[in-house]
Amino acid sequence: MIAPVLKHALRHLRCVKSQQPPDADSVEFADWRERIAEALDVLAGVLVFTEDRARAGAEATAAREQAAEVRRRGEIRPGER
Repeated sequence: MIAPVLKHALRHLRCVKSQQPPDADSVEFADWRERIAEALDVLAGVLVFTEDRARAGAEATAAREQAAEVRRRGEIRPGER
């Protein structure tokens, strides 16, 4: 049986994933990746196995890095490269 807190964290992650915006270069996408990272952090806190917690943490870090990269690219206007 799955612990209720784990079930809730998994459902929340699925819910956030389902809200992915279509434009991968938008501020909305960066914000969404931040929400994914937060959901993964919560999930990492309730996972049973150390390896799973580490993987969820690494995925959260990668999501935050991607959000930061999208935001950086958005600061460069066309013709400034």
